[in-house]
Amino acid sequence: MSRGLPVATPVAFYAYMTHIMTSVGEHHQLVFDVVKTNIGDGYHQSGVFIVPESGIYVFTLSFRVHNEGYHAVELDVNGNRMGVAYSLAHNNVSDQTSATIVISVKKGDDVYLRTGNHNNKGEINTDSYGYTYFAGWKI
Repeated sequence: MSRGLPVATPVAFYAYMTHIMTSVGEHHQLVFDVVKTNIGDGYHQSGVFIVPESGIYVFTLSFRVHNEGYHAVELDVNGNRMGVAYSLAHNNVSDQTSATIVISVKKGDDVYLRTGNHNNKGEINTDSYGYTYFAGWKI
């Protein structure tokens, strides 16, 4: 029985890195080379999710630093910071930081991750102990 509600087109993506990022400065865009899910074809190999359909989206990210490294990673929409996560690792240990953001975006908006405008130090890691990843889906 139909209630006359519109049927939503599913949109979702999940991508992660397989490489370590070294010498990462301010506002360096993160690019995720393994794309596991790309329903709606919004995620591009450049690291940018181009919103295929306006609405409310959940975006989640996670990244690792190691051995006294520290980084801030921003989620930006069209160059505007919508959220930021910070990770600080102590001597000989890794730190994994995650963040989840729920925002309204419009068709054609560019959503991506980049390092913050802080004094970042060290590598952004990814390996079997913890992936650096970016994911999102329309709700």
